[in-house]
Amino acid sequence: MKPFKRTVEKVLAWIANVILIVLTGVLAYSSFFKISVLKDNPEFLNLFKSELEKNPNGVNLSAEQILDYTIQGLKMYSALLIVLVVVALLATFLMKKRILSGVLFLLLAIVIAIGTVGVLIPVYLFYFIVAIMLFVRKERPEEYQETVNYL
Repeated sequence: MKPFKRTVEKVLAWIANVILIVLTGVLAYSSFFKISVLKDNPEFLNLFKSELEKNPNGVNLSAEQILDYTIQGLKMYSALLIVLVVVALLATFLMKKRILSGVLFLLLAIVIAIGTVGVLIPVYLFYFIVAIMLFVRKERPEEYQETVNYL
């Protein structure tokens, strides 16, 4: 028999990794570099204040405080996604150790599903499928592998 390969698991994991890396990069770039520009823009700030005055929601915060909290929340969320990308790459590279990698992929699927509230469905679905495949598909020991000798 041919040596056991995990091509399907690797392809699914890398598709999910690329999607997660791209979305994390966009969110991190915008939250660390671009969104703070909105706070310094007087036109946006005046428009935001007027909208808050039109629709009071019972929150006793100023527009600047709401923007500060939003920016800090996006930065923390970006940091969480960066950590998840590192764990995903680690799980992908450790696929030879199928149980460890399967546990990491399963944890990633759960955290991404809860953390993104269903937005990244392809990512956590692929991670879940990879985790199940890593747990189910086992390599046969060398002594049980069928050898064919034509001579």
